[in-house]
Amino acid sequence: MKKIFGLLATSSILMLAACSDDESNSVSPNSASSVTAETCAARNMVLNTDPVSGVAYCATPALTQSSSSDGLNGSTLPTSSQPELTLSSSSAPVATVSSSSIAPVVASSSSVAPTPTSTTPPAEESDGKWHLALWDGTAGDAQVPTGNKSGGYWYSYTDSGDKGKSTLTWDAADDGTSADGLVPVITECQGLCGSFNLLVGDNPYKPYIGIGFNYSKSANEVADATASKGVCVTYTSDIAIILEMGLGAQDSKIGYANPFVTLPPATSPTTKDFTWSEFEQPSWASAAQTVTNPEQALASLKFKFAGEKDSTDGGSGKFKIMKVGAPNQCN
Repeated sequence: MKKIFGLLATSSILMLAACSDDESNSVSPNSASSVTAETCAARNMVLNTDPVSGVAYCATPALTQSSSSDGLNGSTLPTSSQPELTLSSSSAPVATVSSSSIAPVVASSSSVAPTPTSTTPPAEESDGKWHLALWDGTAGDAQVPTGNKSGGYWYSYTDSGDKGKSTLTWDAADDGTSADGLVPVITECQGLCGSFNLLVGDNPYKPYIGIGFNYSKSANEVADATASKGVCVTYTSDIAIILEMGLGAQDSKIGYANPFVTLPPATSPTTKDFTWSEFEQPSWASAAQTVTNPEQALASLKFKFAGEKDSTDGGSGKFKIMKVGAPNQCN
């Protein structure tokens, strides 16, 4: 008959002492008088007493949990404050709990911590469409979210290419030509703020300066902006601002008769929303220069400050661009 001796540990882990099926090899606990601290010490064990039966026995330290790369090992036991049970007998060998006889611990899928994932957002890939999101100058970022990871960076331009003498001066300690580009200007102004002086020089057209951003890194790469539905702007300006659609390589083909809307002068922060259908080409554009649905092939948005007459100085003033985004995002 198979005999099983078990003792309940205080940690609630049941450790079983397995005995042989052979009756002659069964192990009987000694009486308290036959097991002493000295006999246990001779075995490098300690004397212990069953609190229920009063039977004395020698005990060895508990098996400890071995380290494993996956934390699960069927041949080891969890660390316990209770000693491993050893039943001492003068006439029979000592039977110990075999660690290999204990079923391995299987972790529940609900208790296993998930593998940490990166908090870095995936690289934004261009899909050929504008996904214009809010740019707020208070954040100090020089890149407008356009849906293209290399696009949206602010830049400035003047009429020097047309032999004009107009100037743009940033109202910040940094002049915008550092390695950080316009970041110091935006950080200090909480937007893009500057002053202009519209000097015609030898320019046969109206003097001008401007700031803008491209959909992508290239000024000629166009994208479908239909989904954005339009644009919003929060700004101040001493003169009207011409908000112009840049159409990339098509600009020269239409004689620079680019579709635009006008932001009226504003001495206090003002927000305007425009749909793409509100952008119109100048009245002087010929039939051959007409474009339809320009928002479907949009390369950039430009804020132009210009004089009122050709070959005539246009005066000076100040401006500040605070927010740009899709309609209703600036409010």
